[in-house]
Amino acid sequence: MSDQQIDGLAALWRWFAADQFHGYSPIYERIALTVADDRELLAMICEAPPEAHLPLATCGAVRYLLLDGVDHPLAEVYDGRSDADPGPLFVDFCRGHRNELLDVLQVRRVQTNDCGRSALIGPALTWVSRRLPAPYALVDVGTSAGINLLCDRFRLDYGEAGATGPADSPVVVECEVRGGPAPIAGRLPELVDRVGIDLSPIDLADPADARWLIACVWPDTGRAARVAASIRLAQEDLPRIVAGRANDVLPGVLRTLPDDTTAIVMTTWAFGYFSLDERTEFVDLLRAAARRRPVVWLSADNPGVVAGLPGAVAATDDLLGAIVFDRGTETADVLAEVHHHGNWLRWFDDAPTPISGHFGAAGAPN
Repeated sequence: MSDQQIDGLAALWRWFAADQFHGYSPIYERIALTVADDRELLAMICEAPPEAHLPLATCGAVRYLLLDGVDHPLAEVYDGRSDADPGPLFVDFCRGHRNELLDVLQVRRVQTNDCGRSALIGPALTWVSRRLPAPYALVDVGTSAGINLLCDRFRLDYGEAGATGPADSPVVVECEVRGGPAPIAGRLPELVDRVGIDLSPIDLADPADARWLIACVWPDTGRAARVAASIRLAQEDLPRIVAGRANDVLPGVLRTLPDDTTAIVMTTWAFGYFSLDERTEFVDLLRAAARRRPVVWLSADNPGVVAGLPGAVAATDDLLGAIVFDRGTETADVLAEVHHHGNWLRWFDDAPTPISGHFGAAGAPN
């Protein structure tokens, strides 16, 4: 491996420490800083396929092996039974289980299918129901295991702002409303059809796949129990998922929806993995589908990824947005600033903004 490759990977781990983990996951922040300074370990990670170089992939692979029964003191740190420094323990684990770790990285990719994101999807679906006619069908692009297709079966608790969903649901997601008139309804609009799309979907009927989904949960963020509960709920009635490249299978999926439905297509932190050309193609596919029915694109992603949203490039927090395609008319609206695991949202109260022209390569009108 070249020094330049290792330097680039070190910078990526430091970015994750500062931008993703700091103030949210102290364990992973400490691990990321330690790995960033260990060139031997970085060189080992470089032996994995390029798509597995993401720090979350290595973190997930380590936890996957621990959940599979590998005995190591790092597990006690993850479980909250030890306050030992996780950084050196993580490095020790990786060196001691080099071959097993690389085997996992060879076949597994990051799958952050956190049910907490349903707390963001819920108000967005209510927003749609107040503007476009029922019935509704939901398509989740980049769905992983399809957990968030079951958003109407979870209890979404917004504190003083209210709650959505069945009170006896085994899955409870708490979300802080930090401002704005978030449309919190007692129940979500009825979904007459729901289907997920993923390049490499998780099969929750496979115990190893289900374990990988848990392994991708950051250990000290309080999310593991609710994700495990959502997996058990999904295993009772597995969502329909179509495997394939999103832009290849999306047109066929949309054609299978009942003719009289408003199609709600959502991407939650998935669109950023599309190339610029794929982003343009995706928007064109939605526009084409809207010749037959209203199509709503609900997106949650880093600022600037969905550049067609007003003010998206200037934002600092992640954004929840809606773009409505309806027989030649297109409007875009930034609905809220959000936390990427659904911990909080800040709702806006702006009117939809008409879009003129075609989206360019980065997704912006030109």
